[in-house]
Amino acid sequence: MSKQTVEMVPDLPHTNHGNTIASWAMLGIITLGFLVAAIGFDLSSTPIFIVGVAIMLIGLVAGLVLRAAGYGQGGKHTKYHH
Repeated sequence: MSKQTVEMVPDLPHTNHGNTIASWAMLGIITLGFLVAAIGFDLSSTPIFIVGVAIMLIGLVAGLVLRAAGYGQGGKHTKYHH
């Protein structure tokens, strides 16, 4: 009779597909900036358009800062951190 061996496959690390505080904050702020820029574009108002673009850049920076602070995927403040 031959002996059978069973190899266990290691668990894959959990991925949350970007469902983090950092990603949601960044998405919300960038969306708000896009709406402001779109209104400025529609009204042919350069200052309002520039404010919208600035809000989008602030959203990008906010997302990067939150990720660096541990609120992004794999961060120490997320549900499934490493």
